Amino acid sequence: MTRLKIVVSDSSVLMDLAKVGLIEAALALPFDFMIPDVMIAAELLDLGRYTSADLLDLGFRSGSLEGDDAGRALEYFRQHRRQLSLNDCFAWRLAEVHQGILMTGDGNLRKLAGASGLDVHGALWIIELMAEHGTCPLATLLEALDCLDEDEFVRLPRAALRALKTRIGDKG
Repeated sequence: MTRLKIVVSDSSVLMDLAKVGLIEAALALPFDFMIPDVMIAAELLDLGRYTSADLLDLGFRSGSLEGDDAGRALEYFRQHRRQLSLNDCFAWRLAEVHQGILMTGDGNLRKLAGASGLDVHGALWIIELMAEHGTCPLATLLEALDCLDEDEFVRLPRAALRALKTRIGDKG
């Protein structure tokens, strides 16, 4: 399969996808998926049945920044430390370096990285792509969206989530 682009994910989207068992369906999409190495080492803690080693075994690549690129990530952190974590800044810079897509659920990161011209999407985008590409049965996606909708700790926009449920339900 020809891969379209690199998608760099932060932990928020991974946690949502892991919570509803959609990691494998995401990885079946025609993208190369990457996780910042600093995030693998420090942040990926609550992934349910998945470990960070599982994510790498399943197909995520570990991405690192060297020299000036790491310095640029640190500069983003200095500029935005009240809004972003260091790991957020590494994900942002890694997506820039690879001219890829940043996949995040963090509102501040979406706003700042998007304003810089980076292509930024979240969990609902990747779930919609799963439906379009058939990497997961529609009934499973609908169940996953119901689960996310009912979870008070999930910070996805409820109106957009319910609209996606309707679109996927109309396909089935």
